[in-house]
Parts: sequence; C-alpha cells; structure tokens
Amino acid sequence: MVTLVSTAKKLTKQKLELGKIRRSSEREFKKAKAVSRKFSSSLTSLEKRVNSSREQAEDLGQVLNQKMAQIESVQRLKNTAIEKLGLETQNKEQLEGESEFANTEEEKNSIASRLSVIQSVIDDIKNEIKQRKSMEKKLQQSIDEYNKSKSKISSKIKKNLNSKPTLVKLVKVSKNKVETTAKKFNSSKSREDSTKNRLIKISSELSEIMKKKAKAKPKTRKAKTRKAKAKPKTRKAKAKPKTRKAKTRKAKAKPKTRKKTRK
Repeated sequence: MVTLVSTAKKLTKQKLELGKIRRSSEREFKKAKAVSRKFSSSLTSLEKRVNSSREQAEDLGQVLNQKMAQIESVQRLKNTAIEKLGLETQNKEQLEGESEFANTEEEKNSIASRLSVIQSVIDDIKNEIKQRKSMEKKLQQSIDEYNKSKSKISSKIKKNLNSKPTLVKLVKVSKNKVETTAKKFNSSKSREDSTKNRLIKISSELSEIMKKKAKAKPKTRKAKTRKAKAKPKTRKAKAKPKTRKAKTRKAKAKPKTRKKTRK
C-alpha cells in the first residue's frame, strides 16, 4: 500500500507537469494554426484578386479590340472622304478653268450649275470629314483611357504575382509548423492521458484496499468485545477470599512468637 501511495503521489505530480506541457503545446499549436490560416487566406485572396484582375483585363481587351476596330473603320471612311474631296476639288478647278473659256451664256450657266453641285458635294464631304475626325478623336481618347486602365490592372497583376512566391513560402512554412506543433501537442496529450489513466487505476486500487480495511476493522472490534465478555466466564470460584483468611490466620499466629521472645 505504501508503494501505491508513493506511486500515486508521483503520478499526481507528473500529471500536473504534463498538464502544463500539454497546455503550452496546445497554445503553440493554436497559434501556428491561426498563422497558417491567415497566410492561406491571404494567398487565396491574392489568387482571387489576380483572377479578378485578369478577367477585367480580358474585358478591357475585348472593349479595346472593338474600339480599335471602330477607329480603323472611321479612319478608312475619313481617308476615303479626303480622297473624294481631292477628286471633287480637281473637278471644281477644272470646271472653273472651263468657265473662263466658255463662249456662250448657256455654257457658262451649265458650268455654273455643275460647279454648284460640285461645291455642295465638297461641302458634304468636308462636313463628313469633320465628323469622322471628331469621332476618331473621341475613340482615340476612349482607347487611351482603356489602355491606361489595362496598364494599371497589368501592373497590379504583376505586383501580386511578384508577392505570391513569398506568400506561398510562408504558407508552406506555417503548414509545417502546424504539423510539428500538432505532433507535439498530441504527444503531450497522449502522455497526460496515459498518466491520468494510471493514476485512476492506482486510485481505484487504493480505494479498494481502504474499503477492505474498513470492512476488516469492525470484525476485529467484535472479536475484542467477545473476548471481553468471555473473561468473567473464565474466572474461577473466589480464590482471593481464601488468601485473605490465610493472611488473617498468619496475623493471629504472630503474637505467639512475640510471647516467646518476651520470656
């Protein structure tokens, strides 16, 4: 029993020490887990931002392609109008030259009528060219703005991608830390549980021993009381009074010896 009590004390002390180790390793494990989640969340967020930026860049690219197609079409129409204006201008100049050599009034009126038509066509072409140029300018401004936006998005994507390797490394290191601390925590918890189970077993054994002792004590008390009750029965008939009578007889006999000494 003394050995069991000593073992129980040692196990109790050991349990307290292992409890401290387990709590410390648990805190370390939870901290590593939180850090790992933070880095993993940051990496996920970064990847989402990159994907979102790429989608925006693709959308901008499609719009830019449309704008580029539009401006090319406007420029073609403008160039065609400029060429047409050149031809009509030449026709006008030619008719103006012919009008100088016209002999009759009818020829002059015919040339003047044709010049009026050509001038009207020239004015329409000039107005068309003006509109095409205005549209070209607006499209170009729009293209420039889209290009700036696309450039900013591309820079953002590049920046995120540059920071990704570092973040990936941090995620990997933090995951390894989680695995290491998890093993340490599980090991300390297993040791603490093992010690607890041993202590419970020994405490149970001690309890059983104490119960057995408690049951054994009343029996010994009953035996003692029975012996105490049995003593009066074992006593024999009065022996002490006889000894008293013998003493009195001896006491009476003493004076006789005293008389002899007096003679």
